[in-house]
Amino acid sequence: MELSYILADPSGNTTAFVLTPVARGSYGPVARQVMAALNAEQVAFIHDGRMDMMGGEFCGNASRSFALWQALHREDGLSLRPFTGEEQVSVRVSGAPRPLDVAIRGREDALYAAIKMPLPLRVLPLTDPALGPVTLVEYPGISHLVLEGRTPDDGDLAAARALLTALNADSGCFGLLYANGSSLRPLVYVRDTDTLIWEASCASGTCAVAAARALAKKTTLELELFQPGGSLTAKAQLQNGQLTALTLDGPVTFPKSGLLRL
Repeated sequence: MELSYILADPSGNTTAFVLTPVARGSYGPVARQVMAALNAEQVAFIHDGRMDMMGGEFCGNASRSFALWQALHREDGLSLRPFTGEEQVSVRVSGAPRPLDVAIRGREDALYAAIKMPLPLRVLPLTDPALGPVTLVEYPGISHLVLEGRTPDDGDLAAARALLTALNADSGCFGLLYANGSSLRPLVYVRDTDTLIWEASCASGTCAVAAARALAKKTTLELELFQPGGSLTAKAQLQNGQLTALTLDGPVTFPKSGLLRL
């Protein structure tokens, strides 16, 4: 099998976009091979003007990158045209029930994309016997558990699965978000590819932390979270105590592209 691809790097969350059509039933095994060959954290499949993540989940970083690719790619799909200025783009992606708006910017130093994220289905603070204080932030397509000030423990994954099951939350794709002040370490599991990865950055996770903190403080806030691969900035807007908007901003590069033989 020969696949055309372009690799995106949104703050270290390396994402391989597969441009060659792949049957949906083969996403899992193909994604595992592509990740291994390109040393990518995740894989997305582009078809008919739409992007599907390897497990059908939602990914803000991949969506931001896809918006730039969709607006700027040349005919071969493997390179982007030069771009300075600003442009509004709408993208259709897995895990989002409707198209998402992305503001792309071209600067001398890099390309940037700010995405209006889907709102969580629910934000639920609670205390778990194994995990301690935790906030569930459930999006369509991915569930996050925000763990403030917690050090990772070997039992956290099993405890997270048990908690998500008890809460009737989606456990097919979930993240454990170890947040400490302005730093974040995201651990993400995807069942369809059976992958558990310490991601270099996580867009939906960054917004989950922003949403959890904003609702806890009952105020709109903007925060920058420093993660192993770089920083991302999220803004959570509240009105009358309700979360009304989430936006996520950060740089994106496209380090390589080509043909991959599997």
